[in-house]
Formats: sequence, structure tokens, C-alpha cells
Amino acid sequence: MDRLQKKCLVGSACMHAFLAFVLVIGSAFFVNKERAQVVPKVRIVPTRLIDAALAGGGGNPKVAPSEDQQKGDTVKPLAPPPEPPKVVQTPPRPDPKPEVKPARTKPEKSVEPLPLKPVVRNNNEKINAQRQAEARDRSAKAEQLAKKFGNIEQSLRSGFTKGTKIEVWGPGGEAYAGYDALVKAIYDDAWEVSDSMTDDDSTAKVRIVIGRSGHVLSAQIERRSGNSLLDKSVQRALDKVKFVAPFPEGSHDEQRTFTINFNLKAKRLLG
Repeated sequence: MDRLQKKCLVGSACMHAFLAFVLVIGSAFFVNKERAQVVPKVRIVPTRLIDAALAGGGGNPKVAPSEDQQKGDTVKPLAPPPEPPKVVQTPPRPDPKPEVKPARTKPEKSVEPLPLKPVVRNNNEKINAQRQAEARDRSAKAEQLAKKFGNIEQSLRSGFTKGTKIEVWGPGGEAYAGYDALVKAIYDDAWEVSDSMTDDDSTAKVRIVIGRSGHVLSAQIERRSGNSLLDKSVQRALDKVKFVAPFPEGSHDEQRTFTINFNLKAKRLLG
């Protein structure tokens, strides 16, 4: 083996030793990050809880979703009620004053003049008849208006008694959701963040223990985020929630442990 071959052998051995060192020592710095379980957020009020990461049911499958419902606007504002008819009160007509006509004078006789006396005609009967006609007209209008208001009142009462039925689109059946999703949704709603928090990558890991009756037995931060503002807001959310919901029917667990990651960026994206 000549001198060049020895140099190549030594160089190859050093290279292989360096690669082995990188594989053994360098692998300690590449730790797999823990992947958070994706749990769908509850967007309904379930009537039944299940032990599965599912949510659905509710609504009427025969009703086609509108364009607003597909975009998320499922509730439309009700139309304003019709305005009641305006009652125009006509002022009473003033009583006509009786006209006083001068009496006709008879031609004077050439022989003996007669004394002249003024004659006033009595119009009381005509005035009374006119007043009675106006009273009958006013009473008829009042009865018509009372009937209109009576019909409106009756329709309102019947409407409140029967209730308002709103048909929404959905797959039909009883609305259900997973217990894990409900727990995450309740704590996510209780968590309030402020604009002063700037580190969106901050994540706090929380461990929650819930009893069979639904009461929270313990809730504590298992791994802090390093952001004091975020950790304090997470602790306030943990202190706020005292009860979630009883376990689903058929469950035999006395208590359950849940792990939730409070991430600032995900909170601001999902709301």
C-alpha cells in the first residue's frame, strides 16, 4: 500500500467516524413535537352527548339551505310589525246659528195702518236632526275601529299562544356532540385574550380532571408558555369554569382527564 492509498484510507475512516458522531449525537436535538389532537369546535347546543369526536343532527333535512345559511348567517332579522292604522279625529262641526229673517211687512192700507211685529222662524228641529246624524256617523266609525283593534289583538294573542316556528336546514334528528368537543368549547369560550398579547406562537398546556357529575375536580397549567400575560389569562379561564356537563349515558368512568393546548394564534383565528 503506497502513501496515497494510506491517505485515502485515513480520510475515509475519519469521514465515516464524523457521520456516525452526527447520527448518534445530533439525533438528540431533533425531538418530535407533540401533535395536538384536532377536536372540532362545538357550534350547536347539543341535546345529547356521546363518547366520540362527532357532532351533527338537528334541523330539517327537507328545507334547502339558503345562500345566507351556507355562508353562516342562519338567523335573519324578523320583519317589523305593521303600524296600527292612524285614527284621524275630525273636530266637531260648530252648531249653525239660527238665521233671523226680517218679517215680511204687509202693505200699508190706505185706511188704517197695522202695527208691524217681527216673526222669527224656529230651526231647532233641523239642528237636532243634523246633530243626531253626526252622532250616528261617529259611533259607526268608532265601532269599525274597535273591530279592527279587536282583530289585531286576537291575532297577536293567537300568535303568542301558538309560538313562532322557524325551519332551519340540517341533517335532521337529535342534535349530538362529543364530550371532548364540549369541554374544549367551554374552556375556549371562557378564555379571554387582550390586544396586548403579541406572541402568537405562545402555547400553554393545561390538564383538567372532571368528575362523573360534570364538576371540575382540578384544573392546572401543566406547561407554561413563557408569556406571563397569556399564562394569567389561561389561569383566569380555569378558575372561571366550575361545571361542564355530566358524562354521556352508558359511561362507567368516575372521572376523566383532558389535556387542552391554549394557543394564542389559533384563538385569534377561530375567535
